[in-house]
Amino acid sequence: MILQFEFRNYRSVRDWQVFSLLADKATSGNEDAVVLKNNVHVLSSAIIYGRNASGKSNLLKAITALQYLVITSSRNKVGSKIPEYEPYKLDVKNLAEPVEFKIEFIAEDNIKYRYEIGYTETAIQYEKLHFYPKTQRAKLFEREGMQIVYGDRLTGRKKDIEHTLYENQLYLSKVGSEKLQSLYYPFQFFSQLLFSYLDHDSSIENTLIHLYSARLGSENHKLFSDNLTKLIKAADINIESFIFRDNQIDPDTLPEGMSEVEKRAFIDRYKFQAGTSHKLFDSDKEVGLTELKLTDQSTGTLKLIIIGGLIIETLRDGQTLLIDELDKSLHPKLTRALINLFNEPKTNPNNAQLIFATHDVSLLDNNLFRRDQIWISEKEYQGCSHYYSVADITGIRKDIPLDKWYMNGRFGGIPVISDYNLDFKF
Repeated sequence: MILQFEFRNYRSVRDWQVFSLLADKATSGNEDAVVLKNNVHVLSSAIIYGRNASGKSNLLKAITALQYLVITSSRNKVGSKIPEYEPYKLDVKNLAEPVEFKIEFIAEDNIKYRYEIGYTETAIQYEKLHFYPKTQRAKLFEREGMQIVYGDRLTGRKKDIEHTLYENQLYLSKVGSEKLQSLYYPFQFFSQLLFSYLDHDSSIENTLIHLYSARLGSENHKLFSDNLTKLIKAADINIESFIFRDNQIDPDTLPEGMSEVEKRAFIDRYKFQAGTSHKLFDSDKEVGLTELKLTDQSTGTLKLIIIGGLIIETLRDGQTLLIDELDKSLHPKLTRALINLFNEPKTNPNNAQLIFATHDVSLLDNNLFRRDQIWISEKEYQGCSHYYSVADITGIRKDIPLDKWYMNGRFGGIPVISDYNLDFKF
């Protein structure tokens, strides 16, 4: 679970910003949304509001950029640029400064970790990993440039990894290819317990098949299919079941003119097929079932299928799920139902988390969210973003109508529409 994330000099963020999922002691209500993990009270979900271009997505992208660096930077070639270097571009002094991320999280071993990095376009400036085996903070390793100091708790082939490390690679990223048991759980948090769905143009069928095929050959593939069917049917959508096929394609049956690379791409594309089963009628009489392709479904149904699949995966494994515009193409009541899956201990037994951005004001409800779960993204006149929770705003009673106060501008984060200069010339 993510406890807190801090970052600076990334995209629209210039100065240090803090996004916290630690429950605010002064905030009450909706206690089911608070999880006691490692003696820390953590929120199971958070919602981010703000006007267009205020930086909502950039908060989610920052967490994703850190995750991507941990997973992939070990594959960076010597001397190559770091793709995730995206400094704040509206202030000249920031253009050459490092992007900096700091994150506190609880990994699968139920231990709290704190990980910090700073990097420029070509090199990691610093990298620090600490943990809390009991109550006191202890060092696993600290890196300044290419100089690394190890803590007493870090055991294993640490020097062997250091000798193969390039300046544009994270030390923690090396755990993906080099065995170092002491760093397994913090690396696993980024590689397996954090998932982002920020690109709505990605193939729904491919993402769904990836979720399904990862469990193919085990009993979990049927559980995934059955659980997704339950979720879709509960949404009052006329789908009886999902159909997943593993097509055994013999490369020798493909046209002779195809290269080996083209054959592999073809097999990867058509190895799995997904569809839906529906009741078939003859007038008013039910006569059987028929199959439809996913492309035959509406946009809203497709969005629910992919979001539903990701949520089931997240709830099952106790992951943290980041979604940009969760409400896009979904009915507000359906969006509320998906959120409640995380706020109910019965449906969230493994302490999964949901963090998402939205414009849906109907979700601003005291019965759905605590004030410390509601975050506002605001942009200063210089163009830089900053973030705060409603719990940070003083003088708010428990019973105030959150949606009306937000729309009235009392929390900030809404656009100021000026129509006086809309003097169009046609």
